[in-house]
Amino acid sequence: MPLHATKFNISWLEKKDSDGTPVKRWLKQGTKPSSFICTLCKTDELCCGNKGWQSVESHMNNKKHRDTLKLIKENTTFTIQTEPNSTQSQPSSSSSNISTVTLASQAKTMSFSDQVTRAETLWAMNTARHGYSYLSCDESAHLFQNMFPDSDIAQKFKMERAKLSYTISHGLGPFFHRNVVQDIKQCERFVLCFDEQKNHQNNKQLDLFLKYWSVQNQGVVTRYYKSILLGHAPANVIRDSIVDSFRTDGIDINRLLMIGRDNPNV
Repeated sequence: MPLHATKFNISWLEKKDSDGTPVKRWLKQGTKPSSFICTLCKTDELCCGNKGWQSVESHMNNKKHRDTLKLIKENTTFTIQTEPNSTQSQPSSSSSNISTVTLASQAKTMSFSDQVTRAETLWAMNTARHGYSYLSCDESAHLFQNMFPDSDIAQKFKMERAKLSYTISHGLGPFFHRNVVQDIKQCERFVLCFDEQKNHQNNKQLDLFLKYWSVQNQGVVTRYYKSILLGHAPANVIRDSIVDSFRTDGIDINRLLMIGRDNPNV
């Protein structure tokens, strides 16, 4: 940082980029006098102390910024609305309505990187839903790039077996589990269904499902809750595993109405 660093100039907000878009739509002064932030690219504070406005120009001309701005323009429409003049109570010469043109977004704006992440997430959900093997998805990125050569999102799509496994187990799994827990906490009563059996690795597995009236869906739903790996599984071990799971997630066991079990030993 030079001794006399260039400070962010508020007059820069009145400038326009090469496409004629006002930079104040995305340019914001940082917390430091010689820094700025791009709200479109969701950047950290960028330094303008060395080159001043040229630093801002350099950022707005990079490909990521221009692609994001292009997507925003494609997802916005012009809306004309009329606003009454502040002097409306005065004589008729000053009581006319003022027509203004504002930009109204049709949908929530997503940055380019977020759109790539969204595509990868949807593919991970589809893989889990249909039971595709992780190995079969190793070539999916290359396949999509050849299928959609004109798509920038497809060109940046990356989802091999390791990333796919991590996305499902550490991203989607916890996300949907939290949703179930939040939904179950809003109901008055629920039914616990469980099934204990050996999985393909020959380990004892306890699968738990919850049936309840969902406030979110306005109807009775059956939702997967979790799976617990057990060793030897007498009744007290199963009971403790269920109670500990409810306690960890803050689910009130007093709301438990009944218990259902698949294939009980009689």
